[in-house]
Amino acid sequence: MIRAIIFDLDGTLVHTEILKAESYAQAIQILTKGSVSQKMVLDSFGKYVGLSRAGVVNGLFEEYKKPLSEHLDGLDSEAVQERIITSRIAIYHQMLNDKTLLSSHFCKYNMELLRSVHKDNFKTVVATMSHRFEADMVIEAMGIRGKLDIILTSVDILQGKPHPEIYLKVKEMLKMEPEECLVIEDSLHGIKAGLAAGMNVFAVTNPLTRSEVHAANVLAPSFIIDDPKELIHRVYQFIKESR
Repeated sequence: MIRAIIFDLDGTLVHTEILKAESYAQAIQILTKGSVSQKMVLDSFGKYVGLSRAGVVNGLFEEYKKPLSEHLDGLDSEAVQERIITSRIAIYHQMLNDKTLLSSHFCKYNMELLRSVHKDNFKTVVATMSHRFEADMVIEAMGIRGKLDIILTSVDILQGKPHPEIYLKVKEMLKMEPEECLVIEDSLHGIKAGLAAGMNVFAVTNPLTRSEVHAANVLAPSFIIDDPKELIHRVYQFIKESR
């Protein structure tokens, strides 16, 4: 029987993955003086969705190592990655402080599911690879803090998704068995983390994650939702069948 619904944050409750992708794209374009275009970064970003900040930066650095090194001559790889992080965070925080921009990226139907399961007395959790400060900004903007029993971020774990640590920690805090937990994710890394923790997982895909999630073939088609309008019905149907 399902007793808890665990939501990823970025790309699941709010399309901050799109904003994150744009912030990295802008930062790398600026640092390489345009030799790497924003489109190039955006086109390749899907493979990094769901990773920790360190994982994303390392992946982008390896992909664009040559132009980054050429334009940041004299800096070692660690310093170059730090420059990417610093530049990208400044851009991203400007985006998060733009309430109109942020609210336009809320995932309406996924948030509706959260409100519904909270009202129906399921335990509700956010488990995200975002840093605490950024997650708090987004959760406050969405007005859902009072509907969450637990919020876990990257600072609460040692190993990021696709490692299952964050979901295993949720299970321990809730004092539940894995099969009593249902995870709502958008990215392949997040899906793998939930499955590795032994939990039930639904994928609600978006343009950044859709092709990779389908191609990976780690979830049965019935657990992949491309149209978020179907989410509430599909989740409640599964909960009913699992009783």
